[in-house]
Formats: sequence, structure tokens, C-alpha cells
Amino acid sequence: MGEDYKISIFAPMTGQVVDLGEVPDPIYADRMMGDGVAIIPEDGTMFSPVSGYINVIAEDKHAFGFTSDDGVEVLVHFGVDSKLDPDIYAVHKGVNNRVQAGDMIAEFDLEKARAKGINPITPVIICGGLEGKVIRPATGYAKAGAGAVMTIVDVEKEKAAEAAWGNIPGAGGEAMDESGEAADGAEQEKAAPRRDSEAMEFLRDKTNWPRLAAGFVGLTAALVVIFVGLAMLIGH
Repeated sequence: MGEDYKISIFAPMTGQVVDLGEVPDPIYADRMMGDGVAIIPEDGTMFSPVSGYINVIAEDKHAFGFTSDDGVEVLVHFGVDSKLDPDIYAVHKGVNNRVQAGDMIAEFDLEKARAKGINPITPVIICGGLEGKVIRPATGYAKAGAGAVMTIVDVEKEKAAEAAWGNIPGAGGEAMDESGEAADGAEQEKAAPRRDSEAMEFLRDKTNWPRLAAGFVGLTAALVVIFVGLAMLIGH
């Protein structure tokens, strides 16, 4: 069963994914621009987090706005207080360019940025396209273009998918009838171990063995009578 109710936002840079609250800028830490995560980059290469289009590139090339094919608007902002000089960045895409998730967008010289007092922590913000959806952030280490730093989930579609999955026999639970009770098959499966246990208890009790032997003798006698009767009928 597919999960078309989920949209992955891939890491635009390789590094440690952290909560937005760790960004030393209240505009991002207090989520004034929107919710999301931040990345502490270990190298300066930036990739597209989604498949879609580049809508905005800041004049000094520190911020990039994307709109995904699913209508999600993503802002990737390199650094805090990042007024970048041209020797710090090299941009490989332009506004209105079509991009695929994982395409290289720009390169930044982290050493030069830090030397100029720029903290390279990079917020990744969802600015639009969240109607009926929620953000589920990831944590830990992410590789650019490969690991998802967030998943955008359509809540209603997720509930419908989970309900459909729950109605498939053997898929995460017992089949239920319309009343909400376990179906007959499930009840039989529950009852089977109890019946097996009763049978084993009967056999373990040696006082029952004479009764069991008498039953076999009676059954054998009955079978003999039946076979003799059939033979006489066939003979006629």
C-alpha cells in the first residue's frame, strides 16, 4: 500500500539535524517564518530539498525559496546574520529553474563564512502548503539529497490509510465484523488453544484411559456390524 499522503523534505545540506529552537535568531527559533528544522552543516554544498521550482534567491545568495510539485513552499536560509560576500558562495541555479530533489543549488565556503563571524547553521522552513497537513521533523545526522529532514503528512489521508490497513485480515490486528466484535474466524482461533488444552488434560488423567479404551471397542464393534450388513446387501 502506497503512502501518497506523505511528502519528504530532503536535507539540503549534510550535517546534524536540530530543532529550530537552537537557531540563535528569534525569527527562526520562535518560528515566526514558519515551522521546520535546522541543519548544522559539515560541508558547504547545498542541494534542492524538493522536486519543483526555485521561486526566490536572495540578492546576496544566502536564502533560497522552493515550491515543490506538491505545493509545499520551502525556505532554505544559509547561516545567521549571513550577509555573504561573493567569495563565499557559488550559485549554480537561477529563479524559475526546474529542480529535482538532490540537485546541486549552491556551494559555500564554510571557513570563510566562519572567519567573517557567520554561524553556518541553516534553517529549513515550511512557509506554505500546509493546509490539512502537519510537519513531522527528523533528528540526527542527515546526508544531503538522501535523508529526509521532515515529512509533511496529510492527516485525513493518513487516517483513511490506517483504517483501510486495519481492515485487511492479518494486517496489524484481528478482522472485525460490523459490530466491532472479532469475526468468527478470530474467535475460533482464540478458542482453539483452550480446546487443545482440555483434550490434553483428558489424556493426562489415567483414570480416563479405560473409558477411552471402552469407546474404541464400542466403535470397532459398530464398524464390524456396518461392514457385515453392507456385505450381505451386496451379496443379494
